[in-house]
Amino acid sequence: MATVINNLFSSRCSVCIALITPPGFCTKGSLQFSADRGRCMTCSLLWDALSEKLDLDNPVIERIDSIGGYGFFNLVAGSAKPRFTAGSLWDHVSVTLALDGEAHCPSTLNWLPILGKSPLSRTKGRDIKLIKDRIEDCRINHPKCPDFDDEELPTRVIDVGLGGQDPFLHVSRGKKGRYLALSHRWGDPNSSHKKLLTFQENLVAHCKRMPLAEFPKTFRDAIEVTRGLGIQYIWIDSICIVQNDTVDWEVEAGRMHSVYSNAFATIFADRATHSDDGLFQNEKDRGTPRSVRVIEYKDGDSDTTTRVLVQTHIDSGTANFATDASELFCQADQCESQLTGRGWILQEECLSRRRIHFTETELKWKCPTTANCDCGIATPPDMADPSINFTILESPHKGENQPWKTPTWLWQQLAEHYTSRSLTYETDRLVALAGIATKVARQRHDYLAGMWRNQLNTSILWKAAGALSRCHRTTEYVAPSWSWASVSGKIRFIPLSKETRFIWNIVDAKCYSAGQNGDFGKVKSAYLKVRSKVVHVRVEERPQNMRKGIAQELWDSGDATWKIRGDEVRYLTVMPAQPSLGVPPPLPTVLELDVQSDWDVLTSGSRVDFRVLCIALVDTFWEGYAAERALCLLLKRSPKEHDSWERVCYVFLKGTWKSWVPYVLDEELKIL
Repeated sequence: MATVINNLFSSRCSVCIALITPPGFCTKGSLQFSADRGRCMTCSLLWDALSEKLDLDNPVIERIDSIGGYGFFNLVAGSAKPRFTAGSLWDHVSVTLALDGEAHCPSTLNWLPILGKSPLSRTKGRDIKLIKDRIEDCRINHPKCPDFDDEELPTRVIDVGLGGQDPFLHVSRGKKGRYLALSHRWGDPNSSHKKLLTFQENLVAHCKRMPLAEFPKTFRDAIEVTRGLGIQYIWIDSICIVQNDTVDWEVEAGRMHSVYSNAFATIFADRATHSDDGLFQNEKDRGTPRSVRVIEYKDGDSDTTTRVLVQTHIDSGTANFATDASELFCQADQCESQLTGRGWILQEECLSRRRIHFTETELKWKCPTTANCDCGIATPPDMADPSINFTILESPHKGENQPWKTPTWLWQQLAEHYTSRSLTYETDRLVALAGIATKVARQRHDYLAGMWRNQLNTSILWKAAGALSRCHRTTEYVAPSWSWASVSGKIRFIPLSKETRFIWNIVDAKCYSAGQNGDFGKVKSAYLKVRSKVVHVRVEERPQNMRKGIAQELWDSGDATWKIRGDEVRYLTVMPAQPSLGVPPPLPTVLELDVQSDWDVLTSGSRVDFRVLCIALVDTFWEGYAAERALCLLLKRSPKEHDSWERVCYVFLKGTWKSWVPYVLDEELKIL
């Protein structure tokens, strides 16, 4: 709720005149007395601005200073003898003020900087005009951005009805045109919010007419944007794919790479929690408490309202380099996207030519040349943005000055990021990544359930990314056990040095696809035949000297290394299955399982064969001496197929490789 100040008495007095011509100061008491009961309108404004952040009844606050110049106006509340010597000057600033330039700006407040675009004055019309301006700027000034030529349309698109007629589903039949795509969150399928989907039963009707009133709000808003930009078509997944036709769904999912990469731009409904939540900023968004507060100043002379903006949280790192007041009031980072945590959205972010983000605070634009928010400030590159790595993976010459960004490193970064996101259906784990894989593939048959044939040496070494990843094995078959896609949850790849020596050999590797989208989609079955050094091992459960409370806390958080059994904390270890005469046993290696459910499988009491498969050797130190250690996989015999194995987890054998050599055999294994 905005604070309202009415001009009932004097607009200025000797107290505020000293402050509005910085540098100036006054005592807290004098400012409070002048502001009390509206004796001075300007003093009331300054007092209320400070009150938005501070408890001014605090006796520590005795004096108010103003700091200005270079287009800024700041207030500092502190002790009677302020010292601004430590740290940045901005570290001491309490609040900074500016006028909303899109509202009335009276001459009585001409001492405040004016923001050309206010983060709190967005309207539907302004958003559409801003997108038009960004598109025109891209067309004229961005020679490296994708061209504006028409592209082949997806199988079906929605004709938005530029002449004002109702939209309908258009079957393109190879026709070319310009279209937008919508990236949105569907929401809970069991919730009551309005939805619109195409099924076999309503496909013909949708191709004839789809009354605009039947569209949920997010879709209606997207159609309004499309019409406002003069673009005839938009692609929305829930409408353009027949949802209860498995063949159609699989075929269209396999074409997702071209849908987003050929779209003129993609609209991202970041603020919407579901399809009926809307694109545009609403009153709830504007009323959500944020660092920028609003004071409504009513000028008695004209009886109009002025919006004074108060920034209560100033990041000194940003402020030190600010050249304009608008940079301190930018709200681009003051919002939470409903999309970035979703697995399907990754390929939509990476593949889109141009991105238009409708957030609850600002409208954001991103194209290959520039990125900015609706207040016009350039957004610095987000090094965590996965589309940066995808761009280099797709066009290696763009990473020439970053030699560490090899294809293997780039793909692993994308996979790690992808696994941190959620999917409604875990069977989509490979399908939702298929668009990216298709775009960067050199040879289709080199893709093996989320991994690449020429990268298996390093990509085979992965593990759950700590306790909070809460990995679990997929209920239905999604990928072979040696692929990271066989578990749901965040994984990480084991970092390796250039000196890592791989001692295994891949004899054969094959994936058999299921469905209609080929090698990059669902997998029916797969295997990996390898020859390497192998140790026959047994899994033992041993007591651990650890407080039960700590072990239980770790287990509850998702960790699978320790478990409470009765009154003891236990851990799992691997040891050679049979002793070697005259040779001391190696040190027991603690197992760090990927999933908690494996604990009971490994200790069920039924006779299970285990193997430790050595992948590589690394140079390290052991007890103060240089030594080789082994990077391995723990395998268990598979019940699915005779004489085959399944991956259990990654193992870094404890002790030197030399201590394990007496137990090593050369074997060829088939891993499912």
